[in-house]
Amino acid sequence: MKNSLSSYESILIFSANYSPKKLKYIAYYYAKNLKKWGATNIHIKYRGKRDLAYMVKENNVANYIELSFDIFPYNLNSYNKILKLDDKIVRSFLIKK
Repeated sequence: MKNSLSSYESILIFSANYSPKKLKYIAYYYAKNLKKWGATNIHIKYRGKRDLAYMVKENNVANYIELSFDIFPYNLNSYNKILKLDDKIVRSFLIKK
């Protein structure tokens, strides 16, 4: 049903050039926008630096941030748009729980 909150998990992958402090700032930016679009139960986890299985945008090591939240599905388009426009993100995934 499109009129009820759904739980999602978003994995954001950044190049290894960013410090954990900078990544925290970026993650809070996305959390603030999610809250603006009606998301609740927003949780941010820094998953650390990890080796990538293959090169992605000339990176073989990347920082992982996990965002978990509940949101109305029709508000996801705005979230996906800002993810695609952010050149700091190497790759992103959005999974419905």
